[in-house]
Amino acid sequence: MNKPSVSRIKRICSPLAKSSKKYVSLDMLSRMVGLYSDVLADDLEYFAPLIRMDSTLNMKDLVPQLQAFIAQEESVKAQEPKVKRVVATKKELSQYPNISSFVYAKMTSAGGLVDPSNRLSDEDLHVLKKLVDREVTKRKKEAKKKKK
Repeated sequence: MNKPSVSRIKRICSPLAKSSKKYVSLDMLSRMVGLYSDVLADDLEYFAPLIRMDSTLNMKDLVPQLQAFIAQEESVKAQEPKVKRVVATKKELSQYPNISSFVYAKMTSAGGLVDPSNRLSDEDLHVLKKLVDREVTKRKKEAKKKKK
């Protein structure tokens, strides 16, 4: 019994809540939603485990559980902090003409020795990756020119 997706539960809950009928069976709900009754049974099995054996259960009884599930999942989603996207701008990349200048600027200590205990941030690693990609494409272009 897997946890159903919130979008599918919203799709199921909306016609149930809007319906003026007192009794809605699984087959009636499948016609209202536009999904096969087996697919609906898979999703609603999380809330009513006997739904596969008895498809005549009233689906209107599940509306409070469905709405509580949607509210709970959305509150969990709201609590999760969004991951900040790491972007290397052209201005940052223009500061370093090649990889060695980046390494010299970010990873060396006094005297020009590379410090092995130095840790790069995510932004620095992203800039380094962009510089490496730029160097690789430049070498590929040079190799193509030499072949011609």
